[in-house]
Amino acid sequence: MNNKHLALFSLGAALLLVGCSQTSFSTIEYYQFSQPIVAMKRSSDNTHVQLRVNTVQLRGALNNRGIAMVLDNNRVNAANYHLWSESPDLMLTASAHQQLYTQLTNWMVIKGLPVITDVDQQRYYELEYELHHFNGDEKGNANIAGLWRLYYTTPETGRKIKAVNYFNELTPLHDNDYEGLVATLETTWLKVNQQVGDELSKLAL
Repeated sequence: MNNKHLALFSLGAALLLVGCSQTSFSTIEYYQFSQPIVAMKRSSDNTHVQLRVNTVQLRGALNNRGIAMVLDNNRVNAANYHLWSESPDLMLTASAHQQLYTQLTNWMVIKGLPVITDVDQQRYYELEYELHHFNGDEKGNANIAGLWRLYYTTPETGRKIKAVNYFNELTPLHDNDYEGLVATLETTWLKVNQQVGDELSKLAL
């Protein structure tokens, strides 16, 4: 198959994927990340620092249950019959927490900002994600783009911002259907968090 035919096939498959969101089906399909949970444990006694992962923020329609497709620069389509099994912000937060907990073995990684009164635990890093893209596109790609911010809080100095990093990951779909889109979004999100973990591991603790 020459390059021209391959390009047309990929584009046609991507358009078929978009069309699926506009066609009536008798059943609704639900999707979620398949990231396995590995049994692990750690305590504050054998970790050096605490990291609190805030709930991921997604812009506009990206946080809908309907899986998003970007049709052009100005239109985003949310599928009617292909839905996330839970709110995307919660799914992405759980995935980020698990990835960072696994990767940062010397850190106590927790979700959210719980009230902790122990003075020894009032020094912590705080990670905040803001996603501008979390979708498929007409060219057969999965796109996750946005930024992450890192804060550091102490009782003496309060909350200070330490870093702001933008990212834009565009990954060809594993398969040109919704299962392929979900799988590719998951691997792309894991890649983003791997990069975040690599940056955090460089900090002098």
